[in-house]
Amino acid sequence: MFGGMFGGNKTTTADPKDKKADAPLTAANCKIATGEKERLTVTIDRPMGMVLEPLDEKGKGAIVTELVDGGNADRSGMIQACDILVAVSFAGGETQSLENRWYESILDELAGEPDCPNVTLTLERAVLEDDEDMLTITADAKRYWEEKRELKARGGPKVLRRTPGVEPKDIKVLPGPLGSGNFGTVFRGVFKGDQDVVLKNAKVDVMAAEELLECEMDINYHVHANAKGACARFMGCIELGAKDGGEIYNGTLTEGLWLMWANEGENTVEALMRRGTAPLAAAMACADATELGVTKKAMGELLASLARLHECGVVHRDVKPANLIAAEKDGGVLKLIDLGAAALCLPMPETLNYYPGDGPADPRYAKADELYLLPPGSPRPTADNAAKLWEAHKPDRFDSWSAGCTMLQLAVVGLRTDAGLERFLADYASVGYDVDAFRGEKMGEYGGFADFAALDANGGAGWDLCQRLMEAERDARVSCEAALSHAFFD
Repeated sequence: MFGGMFGGNKTTTADPKDKKADAPLTAANCKIATGEKERLTVTIDRPMGMVLEPLDEKGKGAIVTELVDGGNADRSGMIQACDILVAVSFAGGETQSLENRWYESILDELAGEPDCPNVTLTLERAVLEDDEDMLTITADAKRYWEEKRELKARGGPKVLRRTPGVEPKDIKVLPGPLGSGNFGTVFRGVFKGDQDVVLKNAKVDVMAAEELLECEMDINYHVHANAKGACARFMGCIELGAKDGGEIYNGTLTEGLWLMWANEGENTVEALMRRGTAPLAAAMACADATELGVTKKAMGELLASLARLHECGVVHRDVKPANLIAAEKDGGVLKLIDLGAAALCLPMPETLNYYPGDGPADPRYAKADELYLLPPGSPRPTADNAAKLWEAHKPDRFDSWSAGCTMLQLAVVGLRTDAGLERFLADYASVGYDVDAFRGEKMGEYGGFADFAALDANGGAGWDLCQRLMEAERDARVSCEAALSHAFFD
């Protein structure tokens, strides 16, 4: 029976993105990441409903290669093919490490405690880059940044920028990047010997990378002055010329512009919620460690931060659990990070990263046909028309939709994976973005895969808020400020 098969006999093959891929997975063709990884813990009923294979050719370790269609692992919404088993426990007993153990002994361990109806697994998976799924720069954006570059070139010799009190000698870059996106690379660092910081610089020779970082710098200064507490604290910038640039490998900044923020927490909401609701509640200092309690507290803090950004004319444009941190020194309050895709839509003195047509966006958290702040064909924003364009096209409601997606993942454990969220959004679109139609026609198909109790509570108040945040038409969508008065928070 074993041979790596734990429950069920009809299986579907899978990969990290699509567990119904056509080609069967094996340990040999399953992508095993060698970079940064995250760990998650999940408790599932037996039989588990998954296929395992040895992790390496020597016969050590165990990797998930298939999930039984509709089995307990599949319905959990937490386990994916290519997850690596690292520990197991039964009924709250002692946790047994599975790392560097022979495959056969792992199978024996998993088969233990036959009278225990469930098993708690700790798994390891690759950490995807935060903006791996960000859209590439569009023709509209390309023209926008080319014009910005030409304008800057006509302005004369480049002047190195530096926030007062920020000196190269005071910054040490720690080994290994935290992440690398399409346009920039992020590092941990230490400022003046004792302050943990996060550092970001632009990728060399990538279209608009330098200009986007400059835009992010200006927007961060604006947010720091006008919406303190909404985002991680911005500590300024420092730019080095060719003569002053050092080498990352020995802890010194390289040539170019660097931005710096206080490191206010190691845990993103995405990483926490994939470990379970209890760890998320603990990090947020949320007394009610249920999906309903966590969702109320998290959404209250997220919507309040977004309302403050929108009040000063900034649209974040990349709201998602990966861009929310639990600020450890502020009692676990949630703060937004990464304004790399943000736009300043009300000029002070000009708009920034704001133009007609599609812009950078994570398609998982944006409405598929609405990847813009201003529709194609709109007038170019100027100081004279920016306020009218805001009123007419409501760019802030882009963030409302993303906040609704985030709320779904907070409230429903089965939607916390990419596959789970994508399934819901596809079903939601198929019923015309109507929550009542989804509940009547589609929700029953989810079975044990997803528990919608947190949204059903208090007469379906959670569903109603999701509907208002995720209306098909932007004009009908509720603003983040107005959403704070919704009955869901009563």
